[in-house]
Amino acid sequence: MTTDETAAWIDTAAATLGLTIAPEWKPNVALFLEVARGMAKRVEDTGATATAEAAPVFTPRASE
Repeated sequence: MTTDETAAWIDTAAATLGLTIAPEWKPNVALFLEVARGMAKRVEDTGATATAEAAPVFTPRASE
């Protein structure tokens, strides 16, 4: 994603979510997005599928 595309995405996402992002914050937001993209790529590269079984859910029992 280019710098202009990232800036446009930040503006669109902020407007959709009703957030105000000051112009001086945008470089840090863009940096975070790059880090998040890298993390997502690493997860995707593991080959895990969306159908992978989730961890069991803990359900507490009523105390006796």
